[in-house]
Amino acid sequence: MIRINSVVPVVTVAVGCIAGASGADVVPITSNSALSTEGLGAFTGTLDYSFLGGTTGKLDVTLTNTTAIATGGFITAFMFRPPEQLGAFGCSLTASDFGAMTNITAGASGAPFPGSWIGGAGTGGSWLAGGAPGGGIAIGQTGHFSFTITGANASLLTSDSFVSGDLVSDLYAFIVRFRGMNDDGSDKVPANELPAPGMLPLLGVVGACGRSRRRRV
Repeated sequence: MIRINSVVPVVTVAVGCIAGASGADVVPITSNSALSTEGLGAFTGTLDYSFLGGTTGKLDVTLTNTTAIATGGFITAFMFRPPEQLGAFGCSLTASDFGAMTNITAGASGAPFPGSWIGGAGTGGSWLAGGAPGGGIAIGQTGHFSFTITGANASLLTSDSFVSGDLVSDLYAFIVRFRGMNDDGSDKVPANELPAPGMLPLLGVVGACGRSRRRRV
């Protein structure tokens, strides 16, 4: 009994740390190559949503173009949407370090992906076309964007509302557009939410502790 109980605090601490990590405000994302239309473009990034009060929130987005140099290409647009179960939201781009990537209005189509999005940024203010690809995020570069989000349920949004769907699964909640590949091609790539930093090692600790407990019993 003493040996069994001595393991429990370790597992409890690990699980507690995991819960804290998964509740972090900043959500890391990466390209979902399995749902990419061409299998060419790649990216990493972060989403950070803060409720400001009333019906207003702020969403900060970073995107790094990690496409292979041999492939070439620029991130020329991205869009996002929170769960439709939370109602309607407005969105406007308030800050960007890529001046050619301007505000995409709410209700824009993200074809060929289904549905519509509340907003985003793109060269020429467009998802599919508009503006030279060179105005987008080149390979190895990182773009920083800030958006004001408005809606009656702005207080219920979290950072992962804009990539996982939060209430329900939404594989296309956050999508990224690439243009100007070396073969003059393009790509459209949804995002995956990554585990919070440190979460996978902690899961290993939990698994190891669980195995140790079973052996001692």
